[in-house]
This record gives sequence, structure tokens and C-alpha cells, in this order.
Amino acid sequence: MSAMRYVACHASIGATAIMLAGCVSAPAGPTMPDVPVHGTYLSEAADLSLELEWWKQFGDPVLDSLIAQSLSANKSLDQAAANVRVAEAIASGARLDRSYSASTSFDGDVGRSAQPGQDVRASIQGALGASWEYDAFGRIEAQIAAAEFDVEAARQARRDVAVIVASETALNYVQLRGAQRRLAVARKNADTQSEGLDLLQTLLDNGRATRLDMERAEAQYRTTLASLPRYEAAIESAKSALAALTGQPANSRSGLVMELVTSADDIPEHRGAIMAGSVEDLVRRRPDIRSAEVVIARQLALGDAARADLFPTITVNANVLALFDDANDIGDLTSFGFGVGPSISWAWPDLRRVRANIDATDARTDAAIAQYEQTVLNALSEVESALSEYTNELKRRDDLKRAAASAQRAIELARLRFEEGLDDYLDVLEAQRTLLTAEDQLAESRLQSSSRAIAAYRALGGIEMPNQYGTEPAIALE
Repeated sequence: MSAMRYVACHASIGATAIMLAGCVSAPAGPTMPDVPVHGTYLSEAADLSLELEWWKQFGDPVLDSLIAQSLSANKSLDQAAANVRVAEAIASGARLDRSYSASTSFDGDVGRSAQPGQDVRASIQGALGASWEYDAFGRIEAQIAAAEFDVEAARQARRDVAVIVASETALNYVQLRGAQRRLAVARKNADTQSEGLDLLQTLLDNGRATRLDMERAEAQYRTTLASLPRYEAAIESAKSALAALTGQPANSRSGLVMELVTSADDIPEHRGAIMAGSVEDLVRRRPDIRSAEVVIARQLALGDAARADLFPTITVNANVLALFDDANDIGDLTSFGFGVGPSISWAWPDLRRVRANIDATDARTDAAIAQYEQTVLNALSEVESALSEYTNELKRRDDLKRAAASAQRAIELARLRFEEGLDDYLDVLEAQRTLLTAEDQLAESRLQSSSRAIAAYRALGGIEMPNQYGTEPAIALE
């Protein structure tokens, strides 16, 4: 058969297969749910430097430095970045399916037949082959799209890790400063109570106080001392967590984290806008929602690839063969051969397994859509709770500020009245206890208000700065 007749024969077979494929119908699959996100799924990887801008609203350079260090040295982020590279490499491999693939083979043989009188013969044979699949029904493009969606999912997972790392770093820093502040309040009150005990002992010796007053003052003093180890333990716990978040050993004796223990700065408080925005902004910014949406798109692409299996796979093959032995040489054209033509593979007429795979893929898509919808509902609930807790904590903090100021004035009046002989020392002790409680509650509320702001940042999926998407903040809480 001549080469032209060979190609014509295979072309005829291919045309017949395509005509038969036209009689095969692909079942309709799920469609993308209506979501308020527009534009391409395959956005550029999130720039982690954007994470630093929002934190500057706390006005604490140490916090800024810790977050910058955690975003550059955290090992979980390194792992997430490696996962992005893995997905990108797999997607690059999937794109190669658009082009041809080539292969070579060489065999050498030295031997003699078992028949008498046969000489030893040597032969070398080689082959060079190439093939290219004609993507007539979109299977390759669908598989490439699925691989690219995997890349975007890995990027969103990395951004989610960045949000968690930044918020956990800030939260542990705030807890450390809060514990330091509460420890300082407790120590100051312990010193004041110790001085009161000395004064009360003098009054007892002079008959101006009772043993009951002395025992009450001693109990209050010891209770205050008992709170000190709890705050010291909280400081060490936060320090160890910060070391791990910033990629340092917990027992390191140098670095920024160790400096935090020796310094005792105030609790940083958020001094800016908590940006909630619209539902569209929320869906756009949260990595888990972006990732859930990408999973739907990936499943839809895999559904397209599964439906393409209902139709023939058409591949064009080309091969060059050569055989050299003692009967010919390299210059002999009869030593070469070639073959070119299409290759068609098709599961028809039994497509039951193909259709079963399509059904399974569609079911996975339905599950991904349900997961997406639940993720959106959970996100809205988290944001609503975080903003409500933050606003209510701010109100509580303001009331506690007034309470602490009143308690300070009360203890001054109690001391003055005691010194003038109008009241006994029990009133001074009660005023001291009230002041200690008010100052400690104020420090705890300041810690909680900062923690609530961090929780809002995390619930919003990493708050972006104004106008990054052409939107203005919808809620500003100060």
C-alpha cells in the first residue's frame, strides 16, 4: 500500500468515527452558581506586603516588625509557597499536552542462529516517533483548565495561611503586652498594699486598728501576689508562640522576641477603620471563599474532560525506522522506513463506564457548590459576630476607663478621710480593692478590644486597604 493510500485510508476511518461521534449526546452537567465575583479566576498571587499596611493602624513599630518577620520566615508559609510551585509545575506539564510528544529507541543485537554453518551477525535498529493529539472535543483544554484552577487554589491557600500567620502573630503580641500590663498593675497594687500593711501594723501597735483589719489587708495582699505567676506564665507562653511564628527556636536568647520580654510597652490599640464593605467585597477578599469558588470551576472543567471521553480520541503519529546489519549500510535507503497517519481510540459502543464517570464528576461538582454556599454563610456569620463583639468591647472599655478614674479618686478620698479620723482603714482597703479590680479589668478590656479587632481582620480574610478594588469602607469603628 502506497503512503498516499495509507494516509487516505486512515483519514476515511477518522471521518467515519467523527460522524458516529455526532450521534453521541453528552448529558448536561451542573452550572456555575451565581456569585458576586467578576473577572478572571487566575488572579496574580496575593502580595503579602499588603498585609503590613492594615497593621500600621495600631501605631506599634514592634508589631509591624514582628508581622513582617513572620510573613518572611514562617515555615507554614514556606510550605504553602512550595505547594504553589508544585501546582504550577503540574499545570506546566498539562499545557504540554497541546504540543507533540516525541520518543526514540535504539536496539543492538549480536548473535548467530543455532543452525549449522551460520555466521555471527550484528544488527542495529532505531526508531524515532512523534505523536500529536487533535483536541477535537476539548478534553485537553479542560484538563489544562483544571490544572490551572489547582494553581489558583494553592495561591488562595497560601494567602489564607498568610492571614492566619499575621493574625496569630498580632494576637500573641497583644496577649504578651496585655499580660505585661496586668502584671505591672498587680505589682503596683501589691506595693501599695504592702505599704498599707506596714501602716496598719503601726496603727495596730498604737491601738488605732484591729486584728480583723490586719487579717483582711493581709488576705488582699496575698491574693494580689498570687496573680503574679499567672501573668508571668502568660508572658512566657506568648513569647514562645511568637518565636515559632517568626521562625525562631523558643529557647533563643537573641532576636526581636527576646527583646519583648525585657521591654514593657503599652497594649497596642487599633486606631483606624474596620472595613467591612459589601458582600461582594467580602466574597472577593476571603481566601476560603475564593478557594471554594475555584474548586467549583475546577470540577466543572473536569466535567468537561469527562464528557469529552464520550467521543473519539484522535492522535496523529509519525515514525521513522532504520535497520542496519551486514546486509546493508547507512547509505542504503532500503534500510529506512517510515509511517504516518491518524490513530483513533474510542470507548464506543460500550460507554457505560464513561457515563458513570460523568455522573460521579457531576456529583462532586454539586458537593463543591454546596460547600461554597455553606462557606459564604459561615463567612457572613463570622463577620457579623466579629464586628458585634468588637463594637461592644469598645463600649465596655470606655465604661471601664471611667470606672478606673472614679476608683482612683475614691482611694484618694478614703485615705484623706482615714488620716483625718473620719473613717477606719477598712474603707481604704475596700477602695484599694476596687481600684485594683478596675485597673485590671481596664487592661483586660484593652487587650480584648485589640484582640477583637484582630479577629475582625481574620474574619474578613485579610482586610485590604481602601480603593484597592475601587471601594470605600462601609464601616468605620474607632
